[in-house]
Amino acid sequence: MRTMRGVLAVAVALSLAVGLAASVAHAKDLGDILLKKGLITEDDLKQAREEDKQKAAVEESRRDAIMAKLPKWLDMITPFGDVRMRFEGFYQGDRIAENRERYRARVGLTAVPSEEASATVRLATGDPNNPVTRNQTFNNTFTQNNINLDQAYLTIKPGKTFNLEPGLFVLTGGKFSTNAYRVSELVWDDDLTPEGATETVNLFEQREGFLRGLRINGFQWVVNEVSNNQDPWMGGGQIVADTALGSEANWTLAFADFHYSNLNSVARKFLSPSGSSQNKQLAVGNRLLVARDATTGKVTSINGFVSGYNIVNGTTELDLPNLLPVPAGIFGELAYNTQAEGRNVGFYVGAGIGKAGKDFYHNSLKNPGDWGLSYTFAWVEQDSTLALFNYDDITYSQGPSSTAPQTGASGTGGVNIIGHIIRLDYELFPNVQLTWKTHLINALDGSLNQSDNVVSWNGNPTLARMQVDAMLKF
Repeated sequence: MRTMRGVLAVAVALSLAVGLAASVAHAKDLGDILLKKGLITEDDLKQAREEDKQKAAVEESRRDAIMAKLPKWLDMITPFGDVRMRFEGFYQGDRIAENRERYRARVGLTAVPSEEASATVRLATGDPNNPVTRNQTFNNTFTQNNINLDQAYLTIKPGKTFNLEPGLFVLTGGKFSTNAYRVSELVWDDDLTPEGATETVNLFEQREGFLRGLRINGFQWVVNEVSNNQDPWMGGGQIVADTALGSEANWTLAFADFHYSNLNSVARKFLSPSGSSQNKQLAVGNRLLVARDATTGKVTSINGFVSGYNIVNGTTELDLPNLLPVPAGIFGELAYNTQAEGRNVGFYVGAGIGKAGKDFYHNSLKNPGDWGLSYTFAWVEQDSTLALFNYDDITYSQGPSSTAPQTGASGTGGVNIIGHIIRLDYELFPNVQLTWKTHLINALDGSLNQSDNVVSWNGNPTLARMQVDAMLKF
């Protein structure tokens, strides 16, 4: 990424130089032709080219003069962002097929006044009340869409001021992307931007040998603020080891523990019991403590979660860049909720090939013509992880059918599912990536008991959720 001043410099240089460069190239080619035909001498050609150099020097001086007038603070600003267009379809048994178009736009700036401190601010589209998506659906008669403050954080990297090795400590505070090492969205959705503080301590780093890196991540995230009671928050830690098995393989291992406190107030505030299909929605999210009307049996209020949440998380990834004809890798992530009785295990496992090199779950490509193909298997029990924050695109739902077009219920989070994710990516142009992804999803338990309310998914038919993306990054 270029700094803001660099971007302006490029624009100025292009505008001043394109015409000159074209004329110089033309003059050079024409001069060689005239010399070859004997119409001019070598001295004439040399003089003409010297005049071209002088013109180029004048234009260079003019550009430098323009750049000198730009404010110096632009040197510390770097813009970044992406725009993604998506077609998405839902197909399931005799369900009425649903097709929709969506987009996501994010743009931000990072200011780096020194090697020891930086600040980032990012804006994004999406529903401000949904923490795990920035998508905006084309469904509102051409009216304007929301733009929200998606990130705002400070990063401190103590160095020479404190006589420390640069990069030894990294401290971040504010609203930021999840910086835990992960190879899937089992615990954290990619769009989640938690709030609070994180720290990274780089204990060891080298380019040779088996152990290449060892670091510790710390997390203190504020989930909500409660004026008359204890605040809900998440505290955790993670240790990450990077290893290399010669030049044939790279292996990363991580172990973490994420502990939530005082979550019942979050359930009471953010999980409303209203809605005609709410009983079904309650059944496929995390188990909840609810109150019901004695006569109708309808849910009147939500009092909290059935279990607490202390998520033990293991993550591993083995990359094979040179062993096979094409780069390949396998990955896996486990979540085990120690505070839930039963239904407390979840895992993603997968494999990929292609030019992504690593992190085949996401297949981030660089050069035009690069491609990546991956498969992920998901098994996520109902209380293994917090449904508010994990992967929302693998939510199970049973939509309206041709025989009952007014019915249908959706899950609330990517739990109580068994699923398959197939993904193919291709880098079409520089910074333009195409993605095709299909989710094949079933409810893990098709008949769940939610506080004495049994809900059946009418045969638990497989939901096929297809996504076709085009994304430009800058």
